[in-house]
Amino acid sequence: MTVELNSLSGEGRPLSAFGTFPNEMGKGRTDAAVVGVAMSGGVDSSVAAALLKEQGYDVIGLTMHLWTDAKGEEMALNRASGCCSITMAQDAAAVAARMGFRHYVLDLSREFHGGVVQNFGEEYLAGRTPNPCVRCNTFVKWQTLLERAQKMGCDVLATGHYARLERYGERMRLKRALHAEKDQSYALWGLSQESLKRTVFPLGDLPKADVRRIAAELGLKTADKPESQDICFVPDDDYRRFLKDNFSEELKEVHRGEIVGPNGQVLGYHDGITNFTVGQRKGMGIAAERPLYVKRIDPVSNRIHVGYDESCFARSANVHNVNWVSIETPAAAVDCEVKVRYRDVPHKARVLSLDDHSARIEFPEPVRAVTPGQSAVFYDGDLVLGGGVISGFEGAEKL
Repeated sequence: MTVELNSLSGEGRPLSAFGTFPNEMGKGRTDAAVVGVAMSGGVDSSVAAALLKEQGYDVIGLTMHLWTDAKGEEMALNRASGCCSITMAQDAAAVAARMGFRHYVLDLSREFHGGVVQNFGEEYLAGRTPNPCVRCNTFVKWQTLLERAQKMGCDVLATGHYARLERYGERMRLKRALHAEKDQSYALWGLSQESLKRTVFPLGDLPKADVRRIAAELGLKTADKPESQDICFVPDDDYRRFLKDNFSEELKEVHRGEIVGPNGQVLGYHDGITNFTVGQRKGMGIAAERPLYVKRIDPVSNRIHVGYDESCFARSANVHNVNWVSIETPAAAVDCEVKVRYRDVPHKARVLSLDDHSARIEFPEPVRAVTPGQSAVFYDGDLVLGGGVISGFEGAEKL
């Protein structure tokens, strides 16, 4: 079977056209390049590894052990979905055995807890809604795992993400997947140029149906495995339960507070700001003639501000931890499109860089439920310009 992989050169050639990688990593090598593949135990990373093996590369499967939680582990085993479960590591090992390459499980639980789980709790305690997948990619997969892979002799790291890379001058440019319905570029905006130069996305040009077909034709155990839709360390999708189990001491500082309505009136009381996110409608325990939504969470006053749907739109937003992944930091404002959530549609916007790590986004048309803690990702067509974490917003109506 021959499947062309995304080009690393930007010249339209498949990865298989190169004896060694074109970005110095295989310099001086005459044998096949060594590719470490991050294997979650799902069908996507399984096929990514299998394609590379089929094309003659020396593949090493690397499964990250990220989280040990007896309750979460049990749920993941039952549902066969969480990428932190024992069964996922076993399935990755089965694929490696089937295709004939080495496979290792690496314990990155300390780095994952410090860089992802701790931030997850801190953000909710501060009234923000985090995106742990972005942080895992940025600080665990493309830092610690990539470093471990290099020490094991890997020239590059491959993953099963649906995204593409191309070389443009001295830079690598991150692009959407060819098939938009599976595009995962939103979660990759935090990657550095150094990391991108050591990365391969074998599935960037493939639709999901083809990936499952390839898995079935190769006899991979993961061919029919269901999609994982949850936060891997919260497999029951109950983040409130997770916070109680893992941040019980911190939650003692979370107190009852007011729920404030559209005209400043107190409509009711909440049991903690950690139970809410911007745009939320249900679970507030208040009655009104029209549906009310969370439009702002104020951790300083411990208030939840709610309003009608038309008051939940933003004209502008501020972002921090900005990374201009595919271009240099622009000196002037950039007209582009911005996604403010993973499943969001792109919105026309103007992004003004304030310094190397912060920016302001202005929307010509108001955007609903711009949520502090979530990522805002900037696009020019298929090109990912950069992204950052939303720190605040200005509503279409005065708060």
